Amino acid sequence: MKLPKDKKVYVIGMAGIEEELREEGVSFIGGTDPADCTLEPFSLSSFSLDPDVQAVLCGLDLSVNYTKLSKAFQYLTRNPGCQFLVTNEDSTFPSADGLLPGAGAISAPLRYALEKDPISIGKPAKTMLDCIQAKVKFDPERTIMIGDRLNTDILFGQAGSLATLLVLTGITSKQDITGPNASPIVPDYVTQSIGDLRVVDGQ
Repeated sequence: MKLPKDKKVYVIGMAGIEEELREEGVSFIGGTDPADCTLEPFSLSSFSLDPDVQAVLCGLDLSVNYTKLSKAFQYLTRNPGCQFLVTNEDSTFPSADGLLPGAGAISAPLRYALEKDPISIGKPAKTMLDCIQAKVKFDPERTIMIGDRLNTDILFGQAGSLATLLVLTGITSKQDITGPNASPIVPDYVTQSIGDLRVVDGQ
C-alpha cells in the first residue's frame, strides 16, 4: 500500500498485530486500547473520526466487540480510500478443547455490513511471502511451508512455489486428503505432527 508515514491503521486484533506494525513503523489505533475494549455501548454521537486512518486491519481478536466493529465501519465508509484488510482467511482455529472462530471469521460482520470482501494480506495470499522474501532473501528451492490447514497454509506454500508439509495435529485430517471427498489441494508431504521431524533429524 505504501502507507504514508502520517497515516494510520485501525486495528481489530491483539498485541501481536500491534507489535508487527510497530516494527514496520506503521502508526495504528484501536487494537488493545482499553477505550476500544470497553463493554460500554458504542455511541456514534461521541465518536470522533480520525481522518488519518487509511486502512482497517482485522486479525484474530479475542476481545472483539461492537465498539471495534462500529469504529472500523465508520472508517471504511467515511474516510475516502480507506482499505479493508484481513491478516488471513482462517475460518477457525484449533484449541485444546475444540475449534473456535478464526481470524478470518472476525471480519464477517464488516463484510456483511459493507457488502464487500477485504483484501487478505496473509495466508494464502502470495503478498506475505513476497514481503518475507524481500526481507529475508530465502531460497524457495530450499524452503518448506509447514501447516495444518490445506486452504491457507498449504495453498500459501504452493502459491510461492515452496515444498509443503501438512501436519495432522490441527484442522486437516487424513480423511480430507485421502477420503472420497478429498481436497484438490495436495501437499507434497504429510506427517502426523511436527515432532516427527525429530526422527528425521536422528534425535
